[in-house]
Amino acid sequence: MSLITPGQRLFFAVICVAALLVAALGLFNPTYLATIFTWLVLPPLHARFVGAIYAFGAVFMAGCLAARYQAEVRWGVQLIGIWTGMLFIISLLNLSAFDLTLLPVQIWFASYIIYPIIALWMTIQQSHLMKAGDLPALPIAGWARAFLFLQGILFSLVAILLFFAPAYMATLWPWKVTPVLAQMYAGPLLSYGLGSLLFSRQEKWLGVRAILPGMLVFTVTTVVVSFIHIGLFSFNELPDLLWFGWFLFASLLLAVLTFRALQAGE
Repeated sequence: MSLITPGQRLFFAVICVAALLVAALGLFNPTYLATIFTWLVLPPLHARFVGAIYAFGAVFMAGCLAARYQAEVRWGVQLIGIWTGMLFIISLLNLSAFDLTLLPVQIWFASYIIYPIIALWMTIQQSHLMKAGDLPALPIAGWARAFLFLQGILFSLVAILLFFAPAYMATLWPWKVTPVLAQMYAGPLLSYGLGSLLFSRQEKWLGVRAILPGMLVFTVTTVVVSFIHIGLFSFNELPDLLWFGWFLFASLLLAVLTFRALQAGE
C-alpha cells in the first residue's frame, strides 16, 4: 500500500489551519467573522453555520494528517479541489458583491484560486498513488455504507439546487437567507455530499476513519447552533422539522460510526 506523501501532508495541514480559523471565528466570534466576510450578509446563526461547515473541513483534514495510507484519504485532495473550486466559481458569479480593494477579499480570491489549482496538479501528478489498496482492519458494515451513500445523495442534491437555483432554495431554507449566501453554501455542501458518496465505497472501517469525525462534528455543531438560535425557526414548517430531524438522526448515527471506525485497529 502507498503511503501519504509529504506534499499531501503539507497541503492537508495548510487547509486544516485555514478551515480551523474560519470555524473558530464563525462559532465563537460570529460578529467578527461577519466584518471580515464583507461580501456576505452574516447574522450570528449564518456565521455559526459557516463555522460548522468549516469545522467539518478542519477535522477532516486533521483526520487525513493522522492517516498513513493513500487508501484512507483517497479522495481528500479532490474534495479540497471541489470545495475551493466551487467557491471560486460562485464568487465570480457574484463578483459585484465583492470590494476587491479590501485585503480579506484579496486573500479570499487568492486562496480559492490557488487551492483548486494545487488540488488539480496533485491529482494529475499523483494519480498512480491514489489507486485502491487492501487496507487492514475489519470490513465496514453494509448499513454504514448505505447511510453514507444516502447522506451523500441528499447533500449532493441540495448543493446542486443551491448552485443552480439559489433564489428558490432561499425560500425553502429553514431560516432567512440571501440567494448569494445560499449559493455560497453549495461548494462546501457538495464537497460534503460527494465525500460521503465516495467514502461509502470504502470496504474497511479504517477507510472511513479520516472523514467520519469531521462529519460528526458538522452535524453535532449544526444541532447546537440551531438550538442556540431556536427562536429563528418555526416548527410549523416542514423545512424546519426536516432540518432538526435529519441533523439529530445523523448525529446519533455518525457517533456510532465514528466510534466504530476509531476502534478499528490496523
